[in-house]
Amino acid sequence: MVSIIASQSIIMLLLILVGVLAYRLKIITRDGGKQLSALVLEIVTPVLVVHAYMDVEYSSELVVNLLWTFALATVSYIVTIFGAMLLFRKKEGRETAIERFSAIYSNCGFMGIPLASALYGAEGVLYVTAFLTVFFFFSWTHGIILLTGKFNMKQVLKVLRSPTIIAIVIGLILYFTQFRLPSVITQTMNFISDLNTPLAMIASGVSVAQANILNALKNFRVYYASIGRLLILPFLTLIMCLLCGFVAEEVRIVVLLLAAAPSAAMCTLQCQKLGLHDTYASQIFAMTTILSVGTLPLMVKLFELLLNIM
Repeated sequence: MVSIIASQSIIMLLLILVGVLAYRLKIITRDGGKQLSALVLEIVTPVLVVHAYMDVEYSSELVVNLLWTFALATVSYIVTIFGAMLLFRKKEGRETAIERFSAIYSNCGFMGIPLASALYGAEGVLYVTAFLTVFFFFSWTHGIILLTGKFNMKQVLKVLRSPTIIAIVIGLILYFTQFRLPSVITQTMNFISDLNTPLAMIASGVSVAQANILNALKNFRVYYASIGRLLILPFLTLIMCLLCGFVAEEVRIVVLLLAAAPSAAMCTLQCQKLGLHDTYASQIFAMTTILSVGTLPLMVKLFELLLNIM
């Protein structure tokens, strides 16, 4: 399993480098990167989600696993939020809100879906959709309050109408009814689904290319935020997963992977929108994305070792 995650992480890093190269060679512009991300988020990922629900047979065991994914994801976020409050203390001159947001919310969609799919196929993607639902709820409530200091109900309602959430609802309906679409449609959806990993990683590469990596390398706080996001806070989720031995191992592995993924690009986007220090957010995003190639397999290996000891 660790070898699969390691090889998949390397593949994703190479795809990210393709995005970096495309941006440096001016093949893809900043606006082009945003359009590429929009394509993934609003078309490719929703199609992948629906296709995943159609690609597995109904079973009560899978339904139970989905419910456990919801539960573990919720507890993971609650624990991580309190952990981030202790890890990143408010102090004058620090971008505490950005550090906490970057440490709490991971790039669970872009990075999580390819990894879960490589490990468990369509079933793994289903668990990711459950985690993503919890991610959207927390990031658009607690996350926005963290950055702005106020709650915006309109934004929350807007997220509930997002393509991914709508796709999850459609997927659940198709899954429980076991309704089958014509093969020409499912084949088309399969082609679109296959675009998810390369497009998502190339879009991430374009974002990484826009960050000032050299400045990031000189900033201790970027390293500190990266260690918090990739190792310290995911370790709390790892402990939780170890204690939940009654939950299927594949569910716990997927939850751990998503909790240990690099920082969400959403932080940079929200900082740009709100007029906050988006350069700092992008530096943390870039650093965690690069370092996650090594830390993701490490966290899973540690989980396996501790699981065998227990």
